[in-house]
Amino acid sequence: MKRRRLRLLWGPALLLLAVVLVIANMPEKEQLPAGAGEGQRMPAFRAVCTDGSTFDLREQEGKTVVINLWATWCAPCVKELPNFERLQKERPEEVTVLALHSPPVTTDVEKWLSGFGCDIPFAVDADGSLSAALNASDVLPQTVIIGPDGVVAYNRSGALTYGQLASLTDEAAKQR
Repeated sequence: MKRRRLRLLWGPALLLLAVVLVIANMPEKEQLPAGAGEGQRMPAFRAVCTDGSTFDLREQEGKTVVINLWATWCAPCVKELPNFERLQKERPEEVTVLALHSPPVTTDVEKWLSGFGCDIPFAVDADGSLSAALNASDVLPQTVIIGPDGVVAYNRSGALTYGQLASLTDEAAKQR
């Protein structure tokens, strides 16, 4: 009787072992490295905006996120800010924009913004930690575009026209 019970247990035990071996040897989905380089998965971050709100990358899932690294003292940066505002206004369901003032902060950014009249979220990176996480270069402006899947599609310095910006965000949205 004991031998019969043992024989009955061997079948399910071997089946379970086979399932475990198959699962253990299944190829894993390709894991992207975390980082701010193109093709990397952008790690989550938060930034406190000048209006007191918080920009949380996790809350933007499913949208294309456009981060503009800029400074008040950078003429090309100031000139292109309206392009980011236009993009945000024309595509509010698809795109989220954050303008991040890069260090060094040489002016009262909030006071400067009050006279500028641009309606997008602004944050100040006074200690440089977020700029470092975004692989900021010494050349401004810099734009980082993160696709709806959380993967960095674009991270480069240089001013962008509205047409270039729109095209880059379209491409990032297609990478899902």
